[in-house]
Amino acid sequence: MEKDGNHRDKALSRKNARYQALLERHQGLDDQIDQIEEGRDHMEDLELSRLKRERLYLKQQIEFLRYQMQTESG
Repeated sequence: MEKDGNHRDKALSRKNARYQALLERHQGLDDQIDQIEEGRDHMEDLELSRLKRERLYLKQQIEFLRYQMQTESG
């Protein structure tokens, strides 16, 4: 399933620059949050919460674009 998701993301990224930008920003936040939670970086709880909310928002935008592109293609 992971391979299917990666393949789909690559295909959609080639068609939609916004989708690509959202994926890249989401991955960057994911990495940053992981580092903080693993203790490799420090951040105030309030700022960490903000990053998590932004990551969730990006995830929702990504899912919306996936759905939109899927319905447009058939």
